[in-house]
Amino acid sequence: MQEYVPYIVIGAVAAALITITVLLARAVWRRQVRHYIVTLTGHREAVASALKTTEAVLSALLDDDGDALTAFVSRGSDEREALAAIAERMQLEHAELKDIALPKRLWPLADTLCGTAGMLAEETARVGDAEGEDALDALAGLDIARVRSALEDASAEIARLAERYNVTDPSVYGGGLYI
Repeated sequence: MQEYVPYIVIGAVAAALITITVLLARAVWRRQVRHYIVTLTGHREAVASALKTTEAVLSALLDDDGDALTAFVSRGSDEREALAAIAERMQLEHAELKDIALPKRLWPLADTLCGTAGMLAEETARVGDAEGEDALDALAGLDIARVRSALEDASAEIARLAERYNVTDPSVYGGGLYI
């Protein structure tokens, strides 16, 4: 029996080291997933900020008299420039979300956010690219409800993942979009 004691000790130490390694790897993995959840929360806030700005532009145009709509038709309009800036920023968000390296569990969330940013970019770019009265037609055809719905889906998924991975404070300041 004495000759087996070193092997038993080596086996016990190896089992303990394997267990500790697995537990540490799991803890590091969960920490990394939490980090990516916070990152995706920042992207969601950027899309939400762009959506709020788009809604504010629409509200300002609808609440104003006909002079604002007449000015909107011209390319130099502040509202058109704001929508063009939103389109450009959302195209960048779309590209970033499309190329971001994430754990497989977060791919559906990133795809939803990517699609939402792409939809908002597409909707606002149509208005910014239109000429003359076609800009008013494009403005009337904005489908903000579809973007809002996709953003709500992404927010629900972030909330679910944040609860699962115990992310209590994502620490997102602003939305990354300042126009």
